[in-house]
Amino acid sequence: MNVKKYMTLPKTNRTSIKAWPVLAMALIFLIGCGGKGRLASQPEESRSRTAQPMSARGYNHFVNANLLELFGLYPDALKEYKNALRYFPESPTIRTDYARLLFRLQRTAEALEQALLIEPKTSDINLLIGDCYRLKEQPDLAMKYYGLSIELDPDNINAYWYMAGYYRQAGKSDSAINIYYQLARLSDTYRIWQELGTMLGQNKRYKEALDAYNKSIELNSGKNNINSYLGLATTYDALDSLERAEETYEKAVELDPYDVTIFRHMQAMYIGRGEARKAITASEKLVSLVPSDWVTQRRLGVLLYSDGQLDRADSLFESRIEFGDENILNYFYRGRIAFEEKRFTEASSFLRQTIRKDSSFADGWLNLGFVYRELDSLDKSIEILRRGVEFCADDKDKTRLLFALGASLERAGQFYEAVTVFRELIRINSEHAPALNYLGYMLADRGEQLTYALELIEKAMAISPDNGAYIDSYGWVYYRMGNFDLALTELQKAASLINSDPIIFEHLGDVYKALGNNEKALRYYNRALEIDPDSLILEEKLR
Repeated sequence: MNVKKYMTLPKTNRTSIKAWPVLAMALIFLIGCGGKGRLASQPEESRSRTAQPMSARGYNHFVNANLLELFGLYPDALKEYKNALRYFPESPTIRTDYARLLFRLQRTAEALEQALLIEPKTSDINLLIGDCYRLKEQPDLAMKYYGLSIELDPDNINAYWYMAGYYRQAGKSDSAINIYYQLARLSDTYRIWQELGTMLGQNKRYKEALDAYNKSIELNSGKNNINSYLGLATTYDALDSLERAEETYEKAVELDPYDVTIFRHMQAMYIGRGEARKAITASEKLVSLVPSDWVTQRRLGVLLYSDGQLDRADSLFESRIEFGDENILNYFYRGRIAFEEKRFTEASSFLRQTIRKDSSFADGWLNLGFVYRELDSLDKSIEILRRGVEFCADDKDKTRLLFALGASLERAGQFYEAVTVFRELIRINSEHAPALNYLGYMLADRGEQLTYALELIEKAMAISPDNGAYIDSYGWVYYRMGNFDLALTELQKAASLINSDPIIFEHLGDVYKALGNNEKALRYYNRALEIDPDSLILEEKLR
């Protein structure tokens, strides 16, 4: 059907019933080409403007444009709107419909050009201009016109929505929250209170978040508002009210016992709190609900491992591999379990499979190095750790491997190679307190570069001032420097923080011996020997 054929206006010099619908439209748009309904929201001065001369052709184009748009014939509708504007260039109604259609067709620049010409600018026109600027990625101008829209119509909910979205994306959370409160005033719906609760919770305004979520649940306590229950439980958890959080989760489960999102939230809460057993229970429920979710099954395996349920964890990871799940964590944790059960040959096999699947996986190299260390093969451990360093691109992973490598080199008697490794580690991360202390203690124990050793340990103590091991190293440097009084002060401080380290008591014995107090020296040597009865060095010192 040729739509245009049936939309043309009959000639005006002929009396025809068909002309009456168009003439009726003309009467509607007599003043400023806008009807009474449209003019009601416009300023008074716009109503008194001189009416444009009525043109049957102009109205015909406008009516055609509306009908063509209704039928989805948008290119033709645009042409008709342009033709109508030739006859009524100052008509806000025609130009508004034209601009809105351009906007719908994503011809944003043209829509903006038309919208800026419209006078007077109503709240909705300012909203349209704001939308155009938003799509043109000019947020400042968009916000300006959204603000103007609200000035003309304080209840324009759409403008508030866009402003809230802008503030959220810009990270201006306080402003976004204020807008959400305005939205709640205009539209007291459970969804708005839910969104408000989320924003308040993210900004740690927990008490307000509780009120918002409770208001949302008050408006809709059904299962289609589960997110408010989850937000409420998360907020109770943040307020360290575990009992209230668990009660809220139970209510959510009663509403929908098959909603996996509830159990994922519970799992995350218990993991964050270190509640392994409860996290396992939530994970087991998840596995029963979504047996095809391999990620959840692996997470359950990790939780079982962390809880010391090694047989169950190993069985689960084994089944994952049998089902074709080639994720490296399955092999890694089987290696870890074998290591802890002192099945070192099996551990080596699984860990080698881990690094073959992902050579950048630092924990695979690190644990394989530990396996060889336990097998008294330090050379092999050092070789593995060196290769791991070469494959790791991430600095955090590299520093972990370098630390283990440096310690293995020092244990193997390769002192200067160990010094080189620790210096490389400190070059990568100058705030790595364990490396600073380790290198400082190594140098002090050898009586080398004592001033440099003191600087290293002081840096470590600045990072962790109450670390007893670092304070022991500090006292030991002073002992090596011959400053026994300062050494004694620091070592006594270390012993007050750590009462189970034989090295600290041995150092105290050495200091008292240097000060000529053999009685106290013997007392501390014996104390150290009680903790480490197999120490040949302590036996020699006692003799």
